Amino acid sequence: MSVLMSLEGVNKIFNRQQPDELTALKDITIDINPGEVIALTGPSGSGKSTLLSLCGCMARPTSGMITLEDRQISRLPEKFLAKIRRDRFGFIFQQYNLLRDVSVLENVLLPLYPTGMSIKEMRRSADDVLQRFDIQQLAAKKIKFLSGGEQQRVAIARALINQPDIIIADEPTAHLDSHLASELLEIFKSFAREGKNLIIATHDPFVIHSSLVLRQIDLRFGLLEKDILK
Repeated sequence: MSVLMSLEGVNKIFNRQQPDELTALKDITIDINPGEVIALTGPSGSGKSTLLSLCGCMARPTSGMITLEDRQISRLPEKFLAKIRRDRFGFIFQQYNLLRDVSVLENVLLPLYPTGMSIKEMRRSADDVLQRFDIQQLAAKKIKFLSGGEQQRVAIARALINQPDIIIADEPTAHLDSHLASELLEIFKSFAREGKNLIIATHDPFVIHSSLVLRQIDLRFGLLEKDILK
């Protein structure tokens, strides 16, 4: 099986050569295979979100190499990284990162504006994902009037609007009750059945021990300690 993404000897240091220098990740080496669902685990400060940002091309390593399907992406200029993010990745953030004073539809459409798609095509894509997550009736409603569960679905719809094959999720169940967390896992399982990769940073045992997760990568104090096949 060919490797989808590879991280080799990756280090991430913040505020390098300053008094508050912080090593967030040290000598991380991981291969991610097509179709895998991976949980990044570990205590707060262990580097889960930092590793997610590197995998999702939102940040660059201080040293080491990251490849995506044999293309070395660690040092690409930002304009190329932006295209890779837009074409390949969908992002689900812990705080949702939705624009509270604009509508559900406008939030969902945001990733498509740089693509050059026609307004008609964009609306068709938005209608599809809104219907998939049963929020089409909320299209004109502003985010600030939605419940937490509704906002989560909008965030997922936005992440899927560009039909990505890799989903990056940072603590996706952090603000959800057990019922909504179960609903979210079922949505993620549907992504996995479609062959999408999911890379999830989580400390939630409900996610870690679910049938969704195929591999757990445990980060402690910035070091990769174990890679557990479940």
